[in-house]
Amino acid sequence: MTLQNWLFRIIMYYEILRRPGFHRAVGRIHRAIDERIHGRNPHEPLAQGEATADPTRISRRRLFFRHFFDELRNQARGKPTDPPAK
Repeated sequence: MTLQNWLFRIIMYYEILRRPGFHRAVGRIHRAIDERIHGRNPHEPLAQGEATADPTRISRRRLFFRHFFDELRNQARGKPTDPPAK
């Protein structure tokens, strides 16, 4: 590696590390991974909308996939469910 390439890389690393946006992005990634591994920090304030969210409610995506796989299972058994009457 030539001296110019080495100096260019050092300057680029320095410029990236100077940016506050880079540190915010790294902090968000670190927080997300830490919450995934260790769970949520109970001393942090709730995010907007979390206080009113029902933790026992099943998401629409999960309900859709449950219904979808039930339909596939029924069709594999030869008993497809009847479509709703219009």
